[in-house]
Amino acid sequence: MPGFFTHYIAGQKVLEQITNPNCKQRLSDCGQVYEFGLQGPDFFRYYGAPFKADEAVNRVTMALRERTINEWLFTVYRYIKAQAPEDAAILFPYYMGYLVYYRVNCAINPYISYRVGFQTPGADLPERFIVYRNRFTTAMDELLLKEHTGKAPAEMDINKIFYVDYKNLLEICRLYPLHLKRILGRDVSRDETIRAAQNMYELIKKRIKPGLMKLTVPVYETFSKDTYKGLYSSTAYGHVDPSIDYLNASHQTWYLPWDNKVASTQSVDELLETGIKEAAQMIDFVYDGFLGKNTDLQVQAALKNDSMLTGVAWNAPFLPKFFDCVYKQDEAKIADKLAKLEKERLKNE
Repeated sequence: MPGFFTHYIAGQKVLEQITNPNCKQRLSDCGQVYEFGLQGPDFFRYYGAPFKADEAVNRVTMALRERTINEWLFTVYRYIKAQAPEDAAILFPYYMGYLVYYRVNCAINPYISYRVGFQTPGADLPERFIVYRNRFTTAMDELLLKEHTGKAPAEMDINKIFYVDYKNLLEICRLYPLHLKRILGRDVSRDETIRAAQNMYELIKKRIKPGLMKLTVPVYETFSKDTYKGLYSSTAYGHVDPSIDYLNASHQTWYLPWDNKVASTQSVDELLETGIKEAAQMIDFVYDGFLGKNTDLQVQAALKNDSMLTGVAWNAPFLPKFFDCVYKQDEAKIADKLAKLEKERLKNE
C-alpha cells in the first residue's frame, strides 16, 4: 500500500483534474476531511500500534482493501445520499477522498508487490514480506514527497493537512460499524473506529519526528516474542537506501505478480498518474450521481469492483506467485534458513 504522503499528493493532484467546479469547491472547502478520506481504511491498521496492536481490528484494513469492494463503496454511497444535509456535508468529502485512495492503490500496489514479495500459501517466513513492504513504501513516501513538494516529512505540518475535529470524526466513524458487520461480518465498534483514527494521527506525527520511538521500537522488537524483527520499520522516515530504485525512475522491467508474461517498465510516477486520472474521472461521475444526473446503477458500475492490492476484480481466480525482491542482502542472509524450511515443507507435503 502506498504511504501517507503519497495519498496526500494524489489527493491534491486529483483536485486539479476534477472537471466540475462545484465539486472541486466543496472538496477544497472541507480539505481536512477530504484528506482524511485519502487514507482510506488504513487507520484500522494503526489501532494500538506499535506496542498494543489489536490484530482483530488491524485486519479490517486488509478486508476493506481486497473483499466485496463494490458492495462496500456502493453501500456507503447510498448511505450518504440518505443522510441529513449537515451529516452528508461531512461524509461527502470523506468519501471522495476514499475513492482517490482506492484508485491509487489499484494502480501502484501490483508494482510494490512485485518489488517486495508477498505471502502466499506455503510461503516460508512470510513475516519478512510485511517488513519489506513497510520499508519500501515508507521510502517511496519520502521520495515522492521530496519530488512533488520539495520537502522532507519533518517539514510537513500534518495538523494542517490531515487532522479532523471530533465532531467530524464521530460522523465519519459511525458509518463503519453500521456496515462492516453486514458486508464483511466484522464487529467493530464506533469507539474502536475512533480510537484507530486517533492512533493513526498520533503515530504519523511520531513517524515524522520519532524522538524516543526511534530507540524504543527496535528494543521492543528485540524482546517481544510475538513481533518479527523489523515489523515496525515504517515508524520513522529516513531509511532510504540510495542503491534501490524505489520509484523505478530507470524504467526497469517488472511483471504482474500473478502473470509473468505481462511486463511493464512504468515508473511509480506514471502509475500514480494513472491512479489520479482514474480517481478524478470516478469522482466526477459519482458527484453527478449525488446530483441525480446518473442513476444508482450507473454509479455502481462506475465504482468497479477491483481489489486495491491488484487493481483487478477482487474475486478474480488467480494466485500471485512472482516477485523479484529488491532487498537482496536481506534475502541472502536468510537463504540457508529458507532452503531448510522449504525442504521440510516439501517433505511433509
